[in-house]
Amino acid sequence: MARYVPEEVVVKILSRLPPKSLIRFKSVSKRWQALIGNPDFLSKNLLNHSIITQSSSDPLRHIIFFARDKYDPGTQIHSFRSYDSLHCASQAPLNLPPAPTFDIVASCNGMLCLWAYVPSDVYLWNPATSSELKALPAASSHRRRAADVYQVGFGFDSRSNDFKVVRLLHFVDGAGTRWYEEEIYSLRCGSWRQLDLSVAFGIYVDSRRAALDGVFLWYLDYGYEEHPVDEDKEIIVAFDFSDEEFRTMLFLDARFFRDYGQCTRTVTELKGSLAMFVFPCRKKNMHLDIWVMLEFGVRESWTRLLSIGFPLHLERPLGFWKNGELFIVNRERHLVLYDVLAQTETNLQFEGSREFQVVDYKLSSALINGGEDNP
Repeated sequence: MARYVPEEVVVKILSRLPPKSLIRFKSVSKRWQALIGNPDFLSKNLLNHSIITQSSSDPLRHIIFFARDKYDPGTQIHSFRSYDSLHCASQAPLNLPPAPTFDIVASCNGMLCLWAYVPSDVYLWNPATSSELKALPAASSHRRRAADVYQVGFGFDSRSNDFKVVRLLHFVDGAGTRWYEEEIYSLRCGSWRQLDLSVAFGIYVDSRRAALDGVFLWYLDYGYEEHPVDEDKEIIVAFDFSDEEFRTMLFLDARFFRDYGQCTRTVTELKGSLAMFVFPCRKKNMHLDIWVMLEFGVRESWTRLLSIGFPLHLERPLGFWKNGELFIVNRERHLVLYDVLAQTETNLQFEGSREFQVVDYKLSSALINGGEDNP
């Protein structure tokens, strides 16, 4: 093949392959290994294909930006935009009750789940049909109402065609004994019920998390409480909404991340694959490393796809848009769109004080038309 096919043609062919095949084809020959292993090839081709590329002409797909209001930090604002053009359809404060911290748990099938850490209230919201949030009912017993809700997960159970919320409760009695319980809420049934499960470790309130095709995941670094594995390992805890079970997956040796120095790690979903952003906070070498689990649940399939460098004044990457452009918060707390290949940036005219989030949101035709489960 090397005799008859020019290298530029080989590059075009390889760039159309999914990353899993691309990584495997490194073993075809030394020439292919050198070609695919070249950072320039990876950055220009993986960014424009498969996992990273997010192009869509779906009119039901939108992007929602969230942040704390810059001039009134007690108010949460959002900007609802077309995915294809980022044209702003609306930008307004959310009608939320006063709370120190609100967080977007996940977006799934046209529904969003929001969580107020204090007083641990959970809300569901369908932006397509209402500006009002649906507050989920409180727990049934006084004992559970007094419990500390330290984590919330949200997803869609395709088996029962139902939206579900799982919450993890932490109890401490008068003697200082502590234990954990888990409850699940069914939107179809409209009530909570206790799960007969035992999560043998705590997941911090600020643990990184992601939603992935009926599974909700939390990333736990080597410092998490009551470590169930070797202290030099990091794990991901996954809750399956159909089976209603927890399971754990090893990530990478924690000592690897210590080599980065101070860094931020975030788990996310990229076109159906579990991914992790590793963002080393080095003043003179700002870059974003992207790892992807090519086979879900298989620790050995974690692969570092590429490393993206960007200017010092861009501080926190939030996610990708379309052809590999990054949503990033700059030092002035403005949200900008950074073109990795052209190294240019566009101010998206959205600013806040903190708690920036970017939600890839697809309107559900079923929810738009209404239904029994539509809040």
